[in-house]
Amino acid sequence: MTPVPEDRIRTLILALSDDHVSVRWNAARELAKMGPAATESLPSLYGLLDDPDRTSALWARYAVARITGETAKHLPVFIEALAEKRGIWPGMAAFAISGFGPEGSAAVPALIRDLTDAHPDNRWSAAGALAAIGPNARAAVPALIEALGDGDEKVRWYAAWALAEIGPDAAPAVPALITALIDLDDDVRGYAARALGAIGLPAGIAIPHLEALLPDENAAVSAAVSDALERLKAISCSVQP
Repeated sequence: MTPVPEDRIRTLILALSDDHVSVRWNAARELAKMGPAATESLPSLYGLLDDPDRTSALWARYAVARITGETAKHLPVFIEALAEKRGIWPGMAAFAISGFGPEGSAAVPALIRDLTDAHPDNRWSAAGALAAIGPNARAAVPALIEALGDGDEKVRWYAAWALAEIGPDAAPAVPALITALIDLDDDVRGYAARALGAIGLPAGIAIPHLEALLPDENAAVSAAVSDALERLKAISCSVQP
């Protein structure tokens, strides 16, 4: 890993006290990306936890969690933020939880509720966080199936992505994913194909539908379909007597 320049960390520490909230947000997010290498910033980040701007305070908490590795200690605050949403930029709490990966599993029930939130940013961010949690988000499969029919295409493709990351436990979603293969949005089609490949054997019934999509004019979709077909056909061959 390339060492983080000390002057970069100090510049970001100064930015944590900037008058503009967006500057404070971005400084905290950048420090979070550095992880333990940004330990020097912890005193300033702790000071920002009581910032009047709640989004700034949450980004600071996110950075503290990523730098210290104490995800379990700070996760409840983000789960509470998912429910309240008071003074928080739409989607921010779920976006932060996605950075915790599988360690954010305790947030799954709250993220499921957010899949039906009135604001689309909250819905797609919740699906993205469930994708980051992966197989531990299996309880969200029914809600993600519903999200595949969302009126916002970003919600639909994040839902398909989450089902792909959940993998075999997302088998109940196979019929809905087959329907998603004809979605007008390229990303939805591509992630639906990817999800079917990740589900494996139970998605074998999707092979004819994937073959029909193989010549898709979008190269990324065609590549995702090709990979899914390769996976599913290999599995089918392996289980034949």
